[in-house]
Amino acid sequence: MSQPGAGGTAATRPGDGLILAVGLLLALGTLYRLCPVLAGPPALTAFFMTEDGYLMLTVARNIALGLGMSVAEGTIPTNGVQPLQTFLSAIPFRLTGGDKVAALTGIHLLHAAIAFAGAFASRAFAARLLAPRDAAPVWPWAVALLWFLGPLLVRHSMNGLETGLVTLMVLLTLLLFLRVLERGASAGAAARLGLGALCGLTFLARNDTAFLIVPLYLAWAADGLFRQPTGLKVTARRILPAGLMTLAVAAPWLLNNLVRFGALVPISGTAQRLSAEFGQNAGLLPAKLFEHAFPMLPVPLSLEATALTLPLFAIAMAAVLAAFLWRMLRHMTPPARIAALVCLAYGAALCVYYGLWFGAPHFLSRYLAPLAPLLIAASLAAALELGRVLRRPARPGQLLAGGGLGLCVMLLGLAFLPRPPGEGHQQVVDWVAENVPEQAWVGAVQTGTLGYWHDRTINLDGKVNPAALEARKREGHVLNYVVESEIDFIVDWQGVGGWVDRPEAAGGFAEAFELVLRDREANLSVMRRREPRLP
Repeated sequence: MSQPGAGGTAATRPGDGLILAVGLLLALGTLYRLCPVLAGPPALTAFFMTEDGYLMLTVARNIALGLGMSVAEGTIPTNGVQPLQTFLSAIPFRLTGGDKVAALTGIHLLHAAIAFAGAFASRAFAARLLAPRDAAPVWPWAVALLWFLGPLLVRHSMNGLETGLVTLMVLLTLLLFLRVLERGASAGAAARLGLGALCGLTFLARNDTAFLIVPLYLAWAADGLFRQPTGLKVTARRILPAGLMTLAVAAPWLLNNLVRFGALVPISGTAQRLSAEFGQNAGLLPAKLFEHAFPMLPVPLSLEATALTLPLFAIAMAAVLAAFLWRMLRHMTPPARIAALVCLAYGAALCVYYGLWFGAPHFLSRYLAPLAPLLIAASLAAALELGRVLRRPARPGQLLAGGGLGLCVMLLGLAFLPRPPGEGHQQVVDWVAENVPEQAWVGAVQTGTLGYWHDRTINLDGKVNPAALEARKREGHVLNYVVESEIDFIVDWQGVGGWVDRPEAAGGFAEAFELVLRDREANLSVMRRREPRLP
């Protein structure tokens, strides 16, 4: 049997030592993800959960209560979420009768299970990319464990959103695509239709996976026309039913978006693009790709795009991808090469879309997170190629894998010091709970956490509120919409307190609402309607 790091040329079974190490690290990563469940409140309600995660959970809870995809106590229909994860997240709420605290235990368990499955899918995908040149089982497991234990990727996979699920679905789609390519003519109709259905489910996991599905079908057609070749008629007969299956799975969501909300894209995406400037995120791409390729080295915000670090990250990623492309062209099997090219095309499309045409730079890392298994495999492949150049075939790979996993474990431990991180909105929730009458309506831009804990909350940035989105598109602000709404309180981060001083507020909003609190230290602002509309 090839020793770990020896770079054997044939697949080998892992030894007892490797099995033990992998088992311990998987157990550690799983236990870490379950810490909020073991600790209970307040860790259960704060650790890992994000503002947008709570937004999705609010919709999921309303589904479980029979209120449909909605927010604001079921009064505002929305499609501002990704459907597959939202429906899966509805299950714990259904099982607990909508209990907001008890259901979070099920949410954490669900996300941990998805991440655990993602680790095995990462290993399987990495094994196909690294073999036959490096078939020792330690290398695919290194990729999987770096993904499973990377501090940033742990948070992304447990944030209450679809990030972990879409990563798993992308990997499963690519693995099934590989299998269909390898079987060629012997791949039956069930396998091909299964791939089509899986592509549809992957789209429902996150709509931007259209950037994966389109090149996958193009590559599948090119494989049938040129590599095998089977001819146009046979290729069409194999691929078109799968494509129709993909459309059949995705169509209900697309029709819902178009008929009820006027566009194929969820309103959350439209809302986030309204304030975007062309190319505003381009300078962040090298750093975001770097920290996904080397998950043991998360990049501080202050170093993401400086005059010094930006070219360094760009050079590092160019070197990694160049080495990976060289290996792909020289050593991968044709099916693995095609799958890798599809994944690279998916990554390029994500970078172009989110780097040039999208806003919300603070979300860029999680938008690119599904690329992490490919990027980690590429960085390990580059290290192994460097070892061959240096005539130390395994040493750089061993340093990257061993040192990287050690750093990941250390950084995960540091997250508990001095206390577990929260989602940054508890001060808003607490003020509302202590000061707002039960029947009053509250408005806020950030309505994820607040809307989860206070049902009568109306979203004002348009991410889940079509009326607010329309107001933003029509007038550039929501001040008049707020005046005409049922909202009596606006409670949010301290910056919202500046609304009363905006020129657009004169004669309407400023007369209807007064600023009663603006605490910059607590990051909290409160405005109150001068003549409440309470029943």
